[in-house]
Amino acid sequence: MLRGMGGVVLLGSLLAGCGMGRAAPEETAPSPGAEQGQETATEPEGNVIDDEVILVVDDEADVRGDCDEREVVVSADRATVVLAGACGVVRATGRGSVVEVGSAEKIVLVGVDNEITFAEGDPEVINQGRNTTVNAAGDTED
Repeated sequence: MLRGMGGVVLLGSLLAGCGMGRAAPEETAPSPGAEQGQETATEPEGNVIDDEVILVVDDEADVRGDCDEREVVVSADRATVVLAGACGVVRATGRGSVVEVGSAEKIVLVGVDNEITFAEGDPEVINQGRNTTVNAAGDTED
């Protein structure tokens, strides 16, 4: 028996982590600059793109745009992410995704069958994934 509010929250978190009781993803607001006609990353439902982070969670998503110094986290499976310009930390934690960036401060791979390519710079690379690769001199043009 769960007692108090803390137990209810914990149970809800456990159920959500198991795929039960999961609420529908909230819709996100358009990226700043979208109204002024500036290029912004496309944003499939469920992904989060804001001033600080590009979070790709939708499997098979195709996200393209400008990194604009943001952190990039690709936890989706089989996603394609092409971002021009400089990124902060780029993480690939899903399966079978391809990520191309202009540059990155740090690249972290912990998923399976992911590939990250950067066009310039010398990022710190942490590759703890399985069958994952990091390549230099990629092309981030659409």
